[in-house]
Amino acid sequence: MNIRRFLFLSLTFLVGCKEQDLEMSVPYSGDKLVLWGKLQANSSFKLQVTKTFNPVGNIPNDVTVNNATVVLYKNGKIYLTLSHSGKEPGYYTSDSVIQAGASYFVKVSAPSLPTAESAVVTVPTEISEVTAIRTHDVVPRINHQTPQDLVTLYLANENAMSGKYYSIKLMNYYKSDTLSSYPYASADNIPANEEDCHTWGTEPEKPKYNAVIKAYLFPQSRVFLMSGQCLPVPAIPLKFYVETATGYNYTDRALKVTARIGVVSKEYFEYAKIENKQPEGVDHLILPPQRALTNVKNGYGLIFSSSEKTIELL
Repeated sequence: MNIRRFLFLSLTFLVGCKEQDLEMSVPYSGDKLVLWGKLQANSSFKLQVTKTFNPVGNIPNDVTVNNATVVLYKNGKIYLTLSHSGKEPGYYTSDSVIQAGASYFVKVSAPSLPTAESAVVTVPTEISEVTAIRTHDVVPRINHQTPQDLVTLYLANENAMSGKYYSIKLMNYYKSDTLSSYPYASADNIPANEEDCHTWGTEPEKPKYNAVIKAYLFPQSRVFLMSGQCLPVPAIPLKFYVETATGYNYTDRALKVTARIGVVSKEYFEYAKIENKQPEGVDHLILPPQRALTNVKNGYGLIFSSSEKTIELL
């Protein structure tokens, strides 16, 4: 490129790129409650309550709702009222244990906001039989520099399981930390690749304070979700490769790996499937509104259920 052409292009870029205000008419039906919670069998219930805000104008510093009344219904009757945690803004908790097989829904009201009510969600029963095997130091398949293990899971394939949905979460336990194993499914054994068969999701973990940057980090774990219609026969396992070392030169090895296998409600599977398809990255900075699944009437968010068991793999 000669100097004259370069100067012409540079001048064109500088003159043509200037800031402009865009007038946009974005429909907005007013502030509404946003609910997010998991009804986990044999655990207490914790619900996050926030609210929407107008997409045009300034972004509010805080959208948590801390003065709501949260009522949990069980099998069609009022069960209990959740209390504000006091420690975490926008969170409401209960000490009562969620029962597998029971049906629940929540109704939430707050001053100046319309009352929101979730759909009825039935808590599944625990998966019956699972066998998990950890094979140490296999030939790496993903990121060949890191030590990797193979986790093999055998699930009983019963007729009653075909209409259910499953989640698999693998975690590494190190001497001073617990991290997601960031599993990768082995390409030779996923029983089906149809759109409705399986997907990947993320699950937030507890915030961690980093003294170096003097700020909280918000780690996430990778979760594999699968429809029961895609389960292989009991003799054929599901296989996942997991990275089992961290630190400089990967000298910090995982002391153990845990496999959490759960039965989840269809709402969560469908939600994760949609979220996994959302485009991300710097080449998608400006996009039309993206779809999001909700089962909350007169509001937004998701209330789903699960029944889980955790197996330790040393």
